[in-house]
Amino acid sequence: MGQGIQQPTVVQASGGSAWFDVVKVLYEPTQVFERVRERPNFLAPFIAICVVQIAVFVVNMPFLRAAMAAQFAARPAGGPDPSKFLWIGAVFIPVGIALALLIGGFLLWVLVSLMGSEAKFGRLMSVAAYSAVPSVIVLVLVGTIVLHVQGIGQVTSPQDMQPALGLDLLAPGTRGFVGAALKAINPFSIWGLVLTAIGVSTTHRLSKGTGYTVATIVFVIGVLITGVFGIFGPRAG
Repeated sequence: MGQGIQQPTVVQASGGSAWFDVVKVLYEPTQVFERVRERPNFLAPFIAICVVQIAVFVVNMPFLRAAMAAQFAARPAGGPDPSKFLWIGAVFIPVGIALALLIGGFLLWVLVSLMGSEAKFGRLMSVAAYSAVPSVIVLVLVGTIVLHVQGIGQVTSPQDMQPALGLDLLAPGTRGFVGAALKAINPFSIWGLVLTAIGVSTTHRLSKGTGYTVATIVFVIGVLITGVFGIFGPRAG
């Protein structure tokens, strides 16, 4: 695919580390995306995201069990205990993340192509992965801290596993499409939007305006998709 997805190396071009760039993208994104332009790298941020997500999944297991117990408390006795199978979710975490980043990279590729630029899929997949760090790593870590500070006694449904940190603070208790969409709009996802704009404009030598246009469209699509998933998600009892 032209600029293909490269294996993560210890040291990238221009002296940058693909692994350290997972952190550096938070405070020096232009330099990171300049290195991505020279050498696209998807696996380093992807692996870092998966490791953090799986670690948080394990740490939050007692809260997950409490949430599932509350969700299924009203069901007839004698059925299988779904909390015993929660560990299986860890297996699907990399699959879900890979699918989400693939969709994000594809949307970026389509939009950059429509802007008249020669879109490079490998670069844009890398942009999608690095730009996901605020909302998929930082947000999850902050949410976990908030969850543990509140205590397991505050978990009465699966929705409580996601503390309100975005626009959902303005409409507590809102469920379904609106609730999920509001939750998706938070400081960390906006941070990711900014990184995406910088990544697109830097890796493809586009104007800042074009970069923000592409990033905003992808952001809105992501919020809508999250809202749709909210419709089919578990509801409070």
